[in-house]
Amino acid sequence: MYALFDLDDTVHDKTSSLMGCANSMYEKFLTSADADSTSFSHFFVEQNCIIQPKVDVFSKIAKKYTLSSTTQTRMLEYFDSSFHKFSKRFEGVLEAFEFLKSQGVKIACVTNGRDFFQRNKIKALGLQEYFDVIVTSGELGVKKPDLIIFKTALRKLNADETMCVFIGDNLKADMTPASLLGMKTIWKAKRSYDVPDSVDYVLTTFSEFPDIWNAITNV
Repeated sequence: MYALFDLDDTVHDKTSSLMGCANSMYEKFLTSADADSTSFSHFFVEQNCIIQPKVDVFSKIAKKYTLSSTTQTRMLEYFDSSFHKFSKRFEGVLEAFEFLKSQGVKIACVTNGRDFFQRNKIKALGLQEYFDVIVTSGELGVKKPDLIIFKTALRKLNADETMCVFIGDNLKADMTPASLLGMKTIWKAKRSYDVPDSVDYVLTTFSEFPDIWNAITNV
């Protein structure tokens, strides 16, 4: 069996990581501005959770808080070079990866994002050594849900899709294409919602992962 993971909001606790980065950026760039730290942090997280170029994120921040173009540029540079330092895993991720490796399972990461940025996060999260294959949209020039990115990971793993399990948080970008290709799917969700046909199992915390995996593999 093979396990293919999305990164952000699946194994990487993106919101917590963004909050940590926002606090650091506020102290570094906005203490002299007319900005409340709490409102800045919420706006920062909100904008970074919208799918848009990072240049646009910081343009909006500069406009909202009346920052100079120089400060805007410095903030983006700081974000690109430092965000990975604030990266946090969801609780239980490492144990789940150890569990998979103990069973000889090959693991891949299939993620949307700039190549250097995603790889920096993977390394900072302490997960680089667990991934046999890493495929980013920045590297390929195509994003999930495009099947090309999934097929590239399968090819690099030398894996048949029917022997693969995809774990992700996004129904459109992760579950639907993985299911279409014939993979089993595990939806990382905050709680159990109405489950669409593209989802085989729902994972709310990684403490549930071994039991779900054993159910899939009939152990």
